[in-house]
Amino acid sequence: MFRRLTSSALALAAMTAPSFADVTPEQVWQSWVDYYQSVGYSVTEGSRDKAGSTLTLRDVLIAGGAEGNTMTFKVPSVALSDQGDGKVKTVFAEEMSLDVAGRDPEGGDYAVPVKIMLPGNGIVTSGAPEDMTHEFDYPSIELVMTTMTDNGEETPLPMSFGLTKSTGMLHIVTGAPNKYDYDMNSEALTFQGDVTDDEGGAVKFAGSLNGLNMKGGMDAPGEFKDLDEQMDAALKAGLSMNGALDADSVNATFDYEGVDEEGQPSQGAGKYLGQGIKANFSLSKDGMGYKLSSDAVDFELTSPQIPFPVSYGIENAGVEMQLPVSQSDEAQPFKFTYLLNGVTMSDDLWSMFDPTAKLPRDPASLELDLSGLMKVTRDVFAMPETLADDADASADDAQERAEPDAMTDEMAAEETTGFEPVEMNINKLALNLLGANLLATGELKATEEGIGAPIGHIHAEYEGLNALLDTLGSIGLIPQEQMMGARMMLAMFAKPVEGSPDKMATDLELKEGGSIFANGQQIK
Repeated sequence: MFRRLTSSALALAAMTAPSFADVTPEQVWQSWVDYYQSVGYSVTEGSRDKAGSTLTLRDVLIAGGAEGNTMTFKVPSVALSDQGDGKVKTVFAEEMSLDVAGRDPEGGDYAVPVKIMLPGNGIVTSGAPEDMTHEFDYPSIELVMTTMTDNGEETPLPMSFGLTKSTGMLHIVTGAPNKYDYDMNSEALTFQGDVTDDEGGAVKFAGSLNGLNMKGGMDAPGEFKDLDEQMDAALKAGLSMNGALDADSVNATFDYEGVDEEGQPSQGAGKYLGQGIKANFSLSKDGMGYKLSSDAVDFELTSPQIPFPVSYGIENAGVEMQLPVSQSDEAQPFKFTYLLNGVTMSDDLWSMFDPTAKLPRDPASLELDLSGLMKVTRDVFAMPETLADDADASADDAQERAEPDAMTDEMAAEETTGFEPVEMNINKLALNLLGANLLATGELKATEEGIGAPIGHIHAEYEGLNALLDTLGSIGLIPQEQMMGARMMLAMFAKPVEGSPDKMATDLELKEGGSIFANGQQIK
């Protein structure tokens, strides 16, 4: 999937910023052909002609894909004009098409035709053959879908995506390594659709990302004729890439209608309003990283089946993940963080389980910060045939060392995913909810049985927990006959902190053999 997404995204990006142009029209066209071939696509032209300083290509086909899925761009014409000042201007046909086809996870064949419209497009290229800058201006870019064919049956698929007032640049330096940098600003990315399912349900949606900026870069050493198929080798040779997306605001609406699990009519509408969002991506042989964060978000859902709107808000949120991707016998660092801050609900939603407003309604929050070390047992971007060869070799070796039934489920999972956690640090686990809060830290290390049976310790502190239990009991969310059991369970794991009557703590020790001690008392 990573390879497919990478090649598809690069292919479409090159369509909107045709790359690797040079100081003459012929060199512009050849560099474009070279680029697509480098990422596994073929380029064929129906015809070409040169009139004065303009080279025109007609009926151009750009085709490729991976893992049983193909993409074919059909470009009626590309005009490349020498401006006479060392610059070349490229103009695409204002309307072209994209055919996407392949096989879905259930084994069925599908095909989706897409119309691409680029009115008034233009790119001006300057510089030297080994160091070129392409400045592009697109008043609008629109992708329109109307139908989808699934196993020979055509069904409506009215969806569209568009970019407005897009400008930017693509800078390319060829050599060792090749370097690419891009920066694109758009007034908005819009989307809309009207999708139906097999049961007769329908969803209409529309929205936009406003004030959009996309930037990134790639260093590509070596010559790889098919980057899609050779991603693992390219990473080992030093390929690295990064990208970032910022938007000032996000808004979306949707309406749905259909039937519920009991066959009864169901319908509703929702809206999403969000402030700024940021997303970042990086990839090299040293690891893969994702980071996504958002400012304030408000969501509302209304339905005739619900007596009041369901709404909630979030002050800010974020998630970050960094993972190694290259096989090594040495453990490598990883990181995962998650933040959900300032979560609020409407009073109508609160009243469903707390009509007398006895529970504190302060904004809730959750923060998780994990880091550690893991072994990567196989290269994440290795092609399936390479993995199969490695798996056969590993199986032969394992057969000599152990009986087949000696592998645990966890070990089998590690072989499948390629990741084997060795150490995990709980740098912070913080939860604030209903007037109570939890703060925990810890360190865990894998044993011979894996990280599922670790050794280490966890320290946790709580405040407001007794008061919360009292309130939950008073409003009936914890029945009185269960209250004693809840308090006994709390006393088993937590002890009062001296000098702080409403504060409790837990010290968990996990030891060899699976034994667990809570505050010095063995509980397992």
